[in-house]
Amino acid sequence: MSQVPGQLAPERIVIIGDSLSTGYGTAPEEAWPRLLEQDLRSQRQRHPVEVINAAQDGAGYIAVGDDGGAFGSQINATIDASTDIVVFFGSDNDAGQDPGELKSAITDALQASNKLAPHATRIMIGPLTAFDSVQSDIKMIRDQERVAAHEAGIDFVDPVAERWIPHPDSPLLGPDNEHPSSQGQEFLEQKIKGLVTTLKGRTTPSLPKSQPTSSHPVSPVAEATKRS
Repeated sequence: MSQVPGQLAPERIVIIGDSLSTGYGTAPEEAWPRLLEQDLRSQRQRHPVEVINAAQDGAGYIAVGDDGGAFGSQINATIDASTDIVVFFGSDNDAGQDPGELKSAITDALQASNKLAPHATRIMIGPLTAFDSVQSDIKMIRDQERVAAHEAGIDFVDPVAERWIPHPDSPLLGPDNEHPSSQGQEFLEQKIKGLVTTLKGRTTPSLPKSQPTSSHPVSPVAEATKRS
C-alpha cells in the first residue's frame, strides 16, 4: 500500500497461521483475514488498515506447510518495524510433535516476532477444535502455546475451552468437520475483530513504530470474544 504525503501510515496487522486462515474449504476472498480487513477499513475511514495474511495450508510452529515453510518463515517474510499487531492462530498441524520441542519452537517464533517488530502488540490463539482422534494432541499443543504466551507476556485465547465451535456438526464447520465454512469464516472474523479492537485500545498512538514499548502487558482480552 503506497502512502500519500501527509497521509497516516496504515495500521498493519499480520496473521501467522495455517489453513484455518487461508480460506481452505471456502475461497480466499471468504477467509476471515480478508473479511477483517474489509470490516476494519469500512469502520476506519480516516486511518488506513492493512491486513497481511501470511498463513499457509499445512503449516505450524514446527510443521512445514504446502509452500515449504513453518510459522517462522511466515514471520521472517512479513513482520517488520511497520507491523502494529501480530495474530498467531493454530496449529493442529503440529499434532504428534514432542511437547518440549514444540514449546521451544513457539518460544522461538515469539522471540523472532518481537525482535522484528518490538513495538507491535501480539496475541496467540490456540487450535480451533478438539473433536477428532488427535484430541489429546490438540490439548497438548494448546497447553504449550499457553505457557509460551504467558512467559512472553502476551495474551492467549483458547477456542477449545471457550467452545467457539460447540460440536463437530456445527454449521460453522465445512464438510470435513475441521475447517470453517463460509458461516464459520464470518464467525471467526467477528471473534478476532473483537480481539484486535481490544488490542488496538491498548496501543499508544503517539509512539513511533521504530521505537519499542517497554512491555506487552497481559490483560483479560479473551473476555472480548465472549461478548462478541
